[in-house]
Amino acid sequence: MRAALSPATLSLKEALELYENGKHRRYSLLFAVNGGAFAIAKLLAGETPAQARVLGNLTLTELAIGMAMFTIVMTVDIYKFGEKMQASYLEDAFQPAGKAVLVLLGALQCVGWLLVGLR
Repeated sequence: MRAALSPATLSLKEALELYENGKHRRYSLLFAVNGGAFAIAKLLAGETPAQARVLGNLTLTELAIGMAMFTIVMTVDIYKFGEKMQASYLEDAFQPAGKAVLVLLGALQCVGWLLVGLR
């Protein structure tokens, strides 16, 4: 059941701000963690094989699998957030184009991690 906007809930402006801020924070976390981990993996691994230990007892392959899993979880979280905001406050938010962009970004990052882990 859709919740209609009313003075007792959120104004349209408040709902838009909540949506944009939440989306921005989630995408920022996704890109910051992935970017930082890619940089750290490159610095620590250098030209070592994927099965060499690069971070504590983690191999590059294990790190890549873990980061691909993190990317999947974050992509699902962002997707669920968008759906909840659309169902609760903003019918016009999170349209098919936004969903496609999110899924493609998540897939590209996962493929990148899998390529790192298979080298």
